Amino acid sequence: MSKNRFSFRNLGRVALLGAGLSLVVAGGAGCRRPAGQQIVLTKDQEQQIAANVLTAPPATMQAKADTKFEDKVVLLGYDIVGKPKKGANFDLVMYFRVDQPVSGDWKVFVHFEAPGKRRQPFDHYGVNGLYPVGQWKKGEIIKDVVSIAVPGDWAENDAQLLIGFFDWGLYNSTQGDRRLKVESPGSLSIDKDGRVLLTTVTLEGGAAPGGSAAEPTPSGRGVFDLGDVLKEVQVAKTAKAPALDGKDDDAAWQSALPILVARQPNGRPLDRAINASAKVAWDDEHLYVFARASDGDVRNPNQGNDSTLWEGDVIELFLRAPGQDGKYIELQWAPNGSRFDALFTAPRTPKWEEAAKHETGMEYKVVVDGDVNADGADRGFAVEAKIPWKGLGLAGAPADGAVFDANFYRIDDKGTHDIAHMGAWVPMGGDFHKLDGAGKLKFVAAAPAAAAKPEAPAEQPK
Repeated sequence: MSKNRFSFRNLGRVALLGAGLSLVVAGGAGCRRPAGQQIVLTKDQEQQIAANVLTAPPATMQAKADTKFEDKVVLLGYDIVGKPKKGANFDLVMYFRVDQPVSGDWKVFVHFEAPGKRRQPFDHYGVNGLYPVGQWKKGEIIKDVVSIAVPGDWAENDAQLLIGFFDWGLYNSTQGDRRLKVESPGSLSIDKDGRVLLTTVTLEGGAAPGGSAAEPTPSGRGVFDLGDVLKEVQVAKTAKAPALDGKDDDAAWQSALPILVARQPNGRPLDRAINASAKVAWDDEHLYVFARASDGDVRNPNQGNDSTLWEGDVIELFLRAPGQDGKYIELQWAPNGSRFDALFTAPRTPKWEEAAKHETGMEYKVVVDGDVNADGADRGFAVEAKIPWKGLGLAGAPADGAVFDANFYRIDDKGTHDIAHMGAWVPMGGDFHKLDGAGKLKFVAAAPAAAAKPEAPAEQPK
């Protein structure tokens, strides 16, 4: 579910972290961590927060702003680190002064936008998701770094950067829209929607597919080529249904094109030690899915179907068939054998508890190479599933050539609190339920044509 939807509580440097990817963070449906649960930060996370809570803004800011959001927060200025380039990342570094606490579950929104044509959101909590807006304290100066992953297929030669603050808690519960109003724009300007326009960046030409990572930026975070993400995959019809044994040795899987889940939701490469891959096949009766994830410590304590599986190791699939008027399915499989299946009629609507009452009738087999929830050397886990077309809300199998919107995600048990432990097939920023611009599954009756494979995943469990 959405790993980018979380509640937070203050307890010194104890914070509840959200997965909702930039957060980016990560993700998915009406899923949110139950209010009141708290996570003790690691020393490294505490150090990350401390390094980004300043006593004074840097004297070398590229642009000063002095933009005031109500009586709460002032954007002092910003830097752009790295060259904005199609198919690559650059960093937007913002400096906020806290004049009054902002109570509630708020996010900073960043829109990378070609006005009236395309928008790429990078909504997040602050300081890599570790220090949400609702935790900010009066007098602090927050250094907030956002990695902007520029799509390789961005058609325009420039893009606007627009920002603001919005009440994520209100939106997540009622789809209400509340933002901090701009009391004074300072040296910047405000668009017709009340967003602060930081600047318009000129983009260098697109990245070639398969390109290697560029040299690290001055921030040390690096700029990465996204050309190796295969965004559309042909899914072949199989003459023989695969056996549900958690292995990919059936004929259906031998001819299926692999889908790599090897990028963080912000586009950065996912650690190979926790990456994942998936394959999809179909026939007149079922959709078939095989997926596996590498993991040296397989854990998911959330027992029970349709529970909060996204708070541990899990593999997820979001799927939207053509002509469904916004309806989409979310499927999850955990290494403890639990599953989650939900039908949404619109983004995060209804709430996930209600959406999860839908039963797809899927059958599946989970195989773990190691021991779940036990200390020891694990290698990962795999799942093999078949889902009736009727359970996906369809009258029958798709027509030859039908194209579904889809995305695979892999959440490590640490991923609920750390974007570096979240993986995506097609990086979409912080909203796992965003399917516009995500991956495409094209269902074909014949075997798919061979395609150049992106970088090979690390060795994975069989």
